[in-house]
Amino acid sequence: MQRITVTLDPDLVAEVDRVAKRRGYAGRSEAMRDLLRRGLAETRRDLDPALSCVATFTFVAEAGVRDLGQRLAAIQQRRHDLVIAQVQIPLDHEASLHTLLVRGPVREILDFADAVATQRGIRHDSLSIIPARIELGDHRHGPDPHPHEHIRT
Repeated sequence: MQRITVTLDPDLVAEVDRVAKRRGYAGRSEAMRDLLRRGLAETRRDLDPALSCVATFTFVAEAGVRDLGQRLAAIQQRRHDLVIAQVQIPLDHEASLHTLLVRGPVREILDFADAVATQRGIRHDSLSIIPARIELGDHRHGPDPHPHEHIRT
């Protein structure tokens, strides 16, 4: 590790200390490393929309909204290359929580999330993106080679 010196105003130091305490970091350095990673990931995503990523996309869908299920299924089918897995959990008689695990270029993930989130009957949505390098490899993990993906964050 390399040590650097950063000058911060007292209000910003107090905020870092609050975050470190609330999240349970061992100290300021851990909190600062995490905050820097998050900020850099967001900056990379904004600067390079072709950057690959893995992400979770969560939304709440209202029950009984005309054709919502079919519209969501059609959107997901059109972008089946992005969706890795999905979970749907009923919340009550009026809504269900959906979580999709997706991977692909950031711009395509953002467009996919927008296509879902703007449907009539979607109440809330949240997208969490983690930049990642997705590599297809054909190598051995035993006696026989087999192609599969590796995701490096």
